[in-house]
Amino acid sequence: MKSAVEQIKEKLSILDVVGGYVELHRAGKSWKGKSPFTNEKTPSFHVSPDRGMYYCFSTSQGGDMFSFIQTMEGVDFKGALKILADKAGVELVAENPEKRSARDRAHAILEEATVYYFAEGQKSTQVQEYLKSRGVTTETAHGWRIGLAPDGWRNLREHLKGKGYTDAEMLAAGLVKSADGKDPYDVFRNRVMFPISDPSGHVIGFSGRTLSDDPKNPKYVNSPETELFKKGEMMYGYHLAKNNIRHHDFSLVVEGQFDVVMSHQVGYQNTVAVSGTGFTMQHIDLLSRLSGRSVLCFDSDKAGIAATKRAAEPMLLRGMDVKVARIIGGKDPADIAKDHPEEFKKIIGGATTVIEWLLTLLKEGAKDERAFIRAAEEEILPLIAVIPSRIEVEFFANEVAKATGISKEAILGKVDTLIALKKKSEPAKGEPVRRPVAPLEAPKAEPHHDARIHDHLLFFHTLLSILATEPKKKIMYERVQEAVEKILQELATFSDMPQMPTEHDINDYIARRTREIKRDFEETERAEHFKTQSFRIAQSLTQFHRNVIAYHASLIRAQVRAAQAGGENVEELQHKLLTVERARPDYKPEELLV
Repeated sequence: MKSAVEQIKEKLSILDVVGGYVELHRAGKSWKGKSPFTNEKTPSFHVSPDRGMYYCFSTSQGGDMFSFIQTMEGVDFKGALKILADKAGVELVAENPEKRSARDRAHAILEEATVYYFAEGQKSTQVQEYLKSRGVTTETAHGWRIGLAPDGWRNLREHLKGKGYTDAEMLAAGLVKSADGKDPYDVFRNRVMFPISDPSGHVIGFSGRTLSDDPKNPKYVNSPETELFKKGEMMYGYHLAKNNIRHHDFSLVVEGQFDVVMSHQVGYQNTVAVSGTGFTMQHIDLLSRLSGRSVLCFDSDKAGIAATKRAAEPMLLRGMDVKVARIIGGKDPADIAKDHPEEFKKIIGGATTVIEWLLTLLKEGAKDERAFIRAAEEEILPLIAVIPSRIEVEFFANEVAKATGISKEAILGKVDTLIALKKKSEPAKGEPVRRPVAPLEAPKAEPHHDARIHDHLLFFHTLLSILATEPKKKIMYERVQEAVEKILQELATFSDMPQMPTEHDINDYIARRTREIKRDFEETERAEHFKTQSFRIAQSLTQFHRNVIAYHASLIRAQVRAAQAGGENVEELQHKLLTVERARPDYKPEELLV
């Protein structure tokens, strides 16, 4: 029997899927439209029905119909599978009926609790006055379904029992708890209630802000971990922010529920927050599916500064463009948004890179120049060392050099030492890694291929921007663009895409290298042994394509090693590897001649 994925691909083409989001027009064998991920004016989004793949030049990302839905809807593969199965009329293999019934009941009981809390909030003058004092409008409160858990031990429990729910179901949903086998009681009491939803908008838990003045009461209480509610995998406001994150091409990340609500109210509807936990890689996955750019706007106290640093490192490691919007004066984002909305917008608009933010912070806190340099070495260089893009590493090393007066070479030397130490602490290639369970991540390609592809992409983005301004090179421009697009479509079919350059990478590279590349090609044209630009470009295309093939081969080799470690048959993988390694693309200068 065919898998669900195969059945879906038989019933749906990628045009059926992408066409629901993008207005497409035929362009030869492919289709073309404006990117759904950016606000571009010139179409750069390509779909190849033959290959079942898409590629977006404006964001340097591509894939098949499943990855497209993951990005557009902000869901994981399982979520995309369900969406496409529903669209194709494919029935997924049924879960255990009892498990599905329990999950459906959990969703239903949490929705009933939301309705109950909201109704209680509407009746409470105290809650209405409190929300008003925080600057929350009636419309905003309704949109976020903010409510009240009344002050009493079993108000919600009695309400839900009246609706036919059992204590066991309430316990499983995290709405009540029990001590020493006694009668369960409500988890949330005398609290303003914020429903927390999954990316599809289903309520999965709550965060409650106390209305009590008793200092013994924690300010916020979140739902306990349940089958549906996993703090490390969800973000408050994500279901309402996801389309705006994609539209504005950046996420605004804050700390608390009121920060999110007020940011949305003043126009930043791309705002999210983590709830009751630190930043995790799952949070970063959620954000990076929608945009590679993020602005952190946390409280300005010591805890907020520490949280900013903790969040920034894994985001930089993932290759994201991370900025920090700095609030001065001890206020939090919600207060600024309430009292000074225009100032809040200026603060967000004036966000600086996390490295610049930290340089400023350390300079202000250092007692002298030497202390500042030492602090920069201890706190900033380790951050730079995790950045995957060498261009970004050099850029930030230069920023630190300018701020400290230390040479860029010395800064890079220290950064490279940190990188080498990190690599040394990781298991050597081929050395077995002892884990109690199998690794969760897919096998990775060798990093040098990743870096070369990254650099080739930056070069061709710049070259195309140069050729686009020269009318006489129109045919050359089109042929180079077509060749690069085909290579990228091939790249998008791989099991693991390499680190693609961000928009910041591209713009920075174009700004710094355009003049140099232009001059290089002018000299190339004059030299006897390089009579045309075509020869040089053909060489670059050949090198680029061969690096992509080498990247593919390294992925397969990693799969072979993983399969061998698991005692699996690797004959098919080895045959695939041999086929890939035999490919020798060669671009001819005459193919590019005008």
